[in-house]
Amino acid sequence: MIRLSQDNAKSLLAIHGWSGALLGLLLYAVILTGVIAVFADEIGGWSSPLQHEPATALPKGLGAKLAELSTQVDEQYHDDLFFFPQAGGRIRTFFHKDIVVDGQPSAEGVEFDLDPNTLAVLDRREGISETIQQRNTAGALSAFLVDLHVRLHVPNPWGLLLTGALGLAMMVAAVSGLIVHRHLLRELFTIRRRRQDLLAKRDAHVIAGTWNLPFAFILAFTGSFFSFASTVGIPVVAMVAFGGAQERLIETLVGVSPAEDKTPKPLADLDAMLADAHARVGVEPSFVSIAHYGRADARVNVFTPPSEGHVSSNNLVYDGATGAFMHQKPGLGLVPSAGGVLFDLMGPLHFGNFAGVLSKAIWFALGFAACYVTLTGMLLWATRRAESQAWQRLARATIWVGYGLPLSLAASPIGFFIGRSLGIVELHDSMAIAFLSAAALAGALALSLRDLESLRRVLLAATGAVLLSLPLLRLATGGPGWASAFASGLQAVFSLDLAMLVGGALCVFAARRPNARLAAAARSGIEDNQSQPA
Repeated sequence: MIRLSQDNAKSLLAIHGWSGALLGLLLYAVILTGVIAVFADEIGGWSSPLQHEPATALPKGLGAKLAELSTQVDEQYHDDLFFFPQAGGRIRTFFHKDIVVDGQPSAEGVEFDLDPNTLAVLDRREGISETIQQRNTAGALSAFLVDLHVRLHVPNPWGLLLTGALGLAMMVAAVSGLIVHRHLLRELFTIRRRRQDLLAKRDAHVIAGTWNLPFAFILAFTGSFFSFASTVGIPVVAMVAFGGAQERLIETLVGVSPAEDKTPKPLADLDAMLADAHARVGVEPSFVSIAHYGRADARVNVFTPPSEGHVSSNNLVYDGATGAFMHQKPGLGLVPSAGGVLFDLMGPLHFGNFAGVLSKAIWFALGFAACYVTLTGMLLWATRRAESQAWQRLARATIWVGYGLPLSLAASPIGFFIGRSLGIVELHDSMAIAFLSAAALAGALALSLRDLESLRRVLLAATGAVLLSLPLLRLATGGPGWASAFASGLQAVFSLDLAMLVGGALCVFAARRPNARLAAAARSGIEDNQSQPA
């Protein structure tokens, strides 16, 4: 039990409520899109599957194929090369050089998509990285959803700063909520089903929020770290510790580049390096970066997911000219350290990808609970102040965003599938149109339906209808059927189709099921004076 004076309790309650009320809708959007982004790889495989599931992510013969492609690319773009599996297992390969565009770091070069089963070139794109990404049709849907989570489609660096601020607001809400709920252990299991409706909703909010507190704090902290690390962290640390020299900071973190040797020299056996990395850590490589491709000073960094029983990923460094293993580099700095371990943990703890589909499913469930806590907290805060017209508008806006955003997210694949079937190369606009159209429809309903419960049920029903239609739309626009997906081992196609159907059915069921009317709850203005509300 956390003991607080009455004045301190009121102050913390105000902090807890206002941190959610002022930024709650944006925070809800970041959390919900993050829940979807957890399965970005699977969404890419569902929306853009290959004919057959690849047997391995980076197959043998890839080194020879890269050597062939390098002859088709201007040598200025040999400065850096990376490749990794993306939507459906396609190997995304980017020969490039670093540039600056409008004061922001970028890259320019030539990108290929390779079929991992045959190593045939599926697509070729060239230009600056932003233009190339816009023309990446196969990965467009997952990229659209991830970018919505990372920066809400707000231009950099403002989008990252905004999501970072929302992460801080989430930490404030989590910590203040922990302290405000004085009877914490009792509230872990308390829900009063036979009390007034608003009290029952309050109990459901508290029990979900209490169980979700550790996850909410971890998610908020790691999310803020990623948002602020590049936009604020690097400049500030460089200014304080290195007199503003960001280059010296980068050298301290990633090491000094080897002495330049521009002598042309073929890359050593890449297949052997990938096999060696696999043997050393027991996990197949997932990302490879090659500096100074085709030169005597080439360096190959092979990244893998966490080894069995570990949480942090691996980075193995090879001499590109000889293929010799050099060392395993920590995620931060040049030697193992406590700070490096904490840095390595940031990614797995935020994205929940340290144990494959199982950890992703757990993160999805916890993220969904965080969405519920945010949404119900907003509604409780507004309905308890329903005598004010301004708070009534907030309750209506909360229903609009809370149930309209899932509808808009579900509509995004409609823009993707229809746009691709029409031959549109840059699919961002078609997905944005579908997303904004659904948001506008939800907004029109929010303005026309006076009863909030009716609004909630209509939006749920619409979301369910869209989810149920997506497998059919995918099939109608050229996607594989379930029989061919089974035969080709395309598990993502079947799994996400099933998830869409189950999710759509649950939304329709929830929309049909009678529930206490939100408008009545708002008019009641019930207050629980016996315990601290959330």
